[in-house]
Amino acid sequence: MVAAIVGFVLFSHDTALKISLAIATGFSYFVWGLVHHYIHKDLSIDVVIEYLVICIFGVISIISLVK
Repeated sequence: MVAAIVGFVLFSHDTALKISLAIATGFSYFVWGLVHHYIHKDLSIDVVIEYLVICIFGVISIISLVK
């Protein structure tokens, strides 16, 4: 998350890079959530869907603010 924020600040002029950063951050958030729940042995389809929906909502929100 810190790397994404730093990237947004340093590359504030490059819209395509900010969109790529948003997608990469959303993907890493999704994967990290799945790994976390897998390690704690409480990974279920509900958790996967929850992380996916939050990830998609966050990425779409950031992209709509960037454009």
